[in-house]
Amino acid sequence: MLDALYLKTIEKRNEINEFFENIAEQIEIANVKKEYVPKKFDKNIQDKNFSAIDGSFNKTKYMAGYIYAITSQTIVSKSGQNVFKESTSADINTVSTIYNNRIDRLLSLQMNIFELKSTIDTLRKHDDIHYMLMDGSLRGSLMSFRPLQYYDIPKKLTMIFPEYYRQLEESIGNNDLSIEITTERIKGELSQECQKLIKMENMDYSYKDNEMNILMYLESIEQLLCIYYLLKEFKDKIICISKTSSTKSLFNEFIPDSAVIEYTCDESGYTRPRLQESNNIIREINGNKVTIDYPVRNRQLSDNVFTTSFVKLEDKSNVLKIELPRKIEEKTFEEILADLESVSVEGYPHILKKAHDEVKIESKFMDRIQRNLGIYDKTGRDMLN
Repeated sequence: MLDALYLKTIEKRNEINEFFENIAEQIEIANVKKEYVPKKFDKNIQDKNFSAIDGSFNKTKYMAGYIYAITSQTIVSKSGQNVFKESTSADINTVSTIYNNRIDRLLSLQMNIFELKSTIDTLRKHDDIHYMLMDGSLRGSLMSFRPLQYYDIPKKLTMIFPEYYRQLEESIGNNDLSIEITTERIKGELSQECQKLIKMENMDYSYKDNEMNILMYLESIEQLLCIYYLLKEFKDKIICISKTSSTKSLFNEFIPDSAVIEYTCDESGYTRPRLQESNNIIREINGNKVTIDYPVRNRQLSDNVFTTSFVKLEDKSNVLKIELPRKIEEKTFEEILADLESVSVEGYPHILKKAHDEVKIESKFMDRIQRNLGIYDKTGRDMLN
């Protein structure tokens, strides 16, 4: 098979090279020039206090289940001081391989909760931080929320959920914030209450059959409440930064907006800030598109505005998508970009890269965890080794 691929590479080399070489010629350059503002960001001295957050997860699959590890870490860089770590969190757990098609969504969700709680914890501890840099998109997390209808949970069991909404909100609103997955901590109590209700109502299904759906739904509620408190307390400090945005709503070309800038603009600068004024969830249910309310803090979450822009902090540097969870004037936006340039190397904030490097869970670390746990179970691939 590999020989066949090598031959196909030679056969298609010119065709594939032509695709990349001709991209710029197919783009409406006039639209790009209308949106993109060339600007030099030459602020070399850091005079603001920054923090950055990143998270990571890794997993090992055995025949019966996964062992997975999750962590998050904030890094703080204050003007004139050494960089230091803050608000670390970590967890190791297992999940059955019957959830093979949902494992990455589950771990991404839990990792994001860790990241959000680490962020809140750091900003509560350090009120002199001017900017908190986050990898990804808060608005993207809101827009990808899955309503209760997607989880196929028996309606009678959902009647007890509001009490757990309250517990989750209290755990985040409390100043003595614990950086944990609260849903995981209370799942024993949740199991008992659900089983009691099943028995009392003489239901013809078991809690185990519904447990994963219930836990993932409540964890998504926990994520929403983390975002609510982060926006409520610190929206003026948050800067979300994406390296791989795939949106195409700005230029509506055949490649993502970020790639349009990459192939047409060498100079540092930015696209004119665009306001995203609605975070309403639109979903197709029974063939109809309907607007669905968030089950917690709906008005605050759906009404929050976001400002977005594609940015190059240095000439010929990579394109970044910047998202601010607030309305902002273009002049103020330029000042924020200059502050970002003051802590950047080759057009990327070094503190965000450091947070990523500090938190990454490599496969060799997973191997060490398994040895420490004394796990030597079969993976199902043993015969291939």
